[in-house]
Amino acid sequence: MISCTTLRSTVVFSAGLLVSGVLLLLVAETAGLPVPTAHLALLAVLGGAVTLGVGFALAIFPWSRHHFDNCEH
Repeated sequence: MISCTTLRSTVVFSAGLLVSGVLLLLVAETAGLPVPTAHLALLAVLGGAVTLGVGFALAIFPWSRHHFDNCEH
């Protein structure tokens, strides 16, 4: 069930994945194993985009509108 809290958590989790992916990419520049670290960074960034996309898709469905009517922004 989607709610205001779930949507906020999805956005924060997505931002966390994006930031961790960027930081992992910076670490990959100096790490002893740059290729695996860069792959993890890519998976984190893409995972953040997918998470945000799924949250957006769930939010725009008509059946979810009544869950967001009472949200305080």
